[in-house]
Amino acid sequence: MKLKGISEKVFLDRYSLKSKEGKSIEKRPEEMWARMAKAVSLVEKKPKQKKWGKEFYSVLKDFKYVPGGRILSGAGTGYDVSFYNCFVIPSPKDSRGGILETLGNMVEIMARGGGVGINLSSLRPRGARVKKVNGFSSGPINWASLFSVATRDIIQQGGTRRGALMLMLWDWHPDIEEFITVKQDLSKINGANLSLNISDTFMEAVEKDADWPLIFPDIKDPEYDQKWTGDLDAWKKMGKKIIVHKIVKARKLWDLVATAAWKSAEPGVVFME
Repeated sequence: MKLKGISEKVFLDRYSLKSKEGKSIEKRPEEMWARMAKAVSLVEKKPKQKKWGKEFYSVLKDFKYVPGGRILSGAGTGYDVSFYNCFVIPSPKDSRGGILETLGNMVEIMARGGGVGINLSSLRPRGARVKKVNGFSSGPINWASLFSVATRDIIQQGGTRRGALMLMLWDWHPDIEEFITVKQDLSKINGANLSLNISDTFMEAVEKDADWPLIFPDIKDPEYDQKWTGDLDAWKKMGKKIIVHKIVKARKLWDLVATAAWKSAEPGVVFME
């Protein structure tokens, strides 16, 4: 199959097997299909591998079946890469060590070709006390910038593209307004996509034009460091205290989302329920 123009460029840049010098070894899709078919057939018993290799090739040929991009670029290459396009990793523990551990996990996944999604709702809001160092938190949006920079400037997947990152925040988080509007400043968080986690309760409040409390667990709780994971329902079920940081009109917050979508095309929304 002869590719031309942009299709040829995308194939050579993103999916063809590369040498250690980064040059394309595969020039045509047929070579890619043969590589993938052989790689997938290796899970079969040896006497059947050749037969299954032909079967897999016939399915892949002429793009009748197109696996995920990481399979196209990684299967049969011998490189230590992921065959999965997307990963969701746990929310970071609300500490410097926890945040850096999550950052390290993200970098390792991205280095192998995977995209990553992270919910930052576990991180205390901007200005909250950090007792151990007698300071104050810079908030999840500031930490989001760190994840964004690592994705944009550090990770180059196969030397052809930067990493892919989705950062999320729940609708109850006290820093939600900053999260909604941050991308209107084009100099901030330009290495990640942002999305809001939207609950049915919030949308019902929007319909009623009701008050909407922006809340966070009591960080003074003796078990906060051990028990808080970002799961607000689990925290409530343990009978733990919730602090109301601010009350806004749900409809006003929703209007802010709509305005941000018009101005900067973000954040997206994910209806979690």
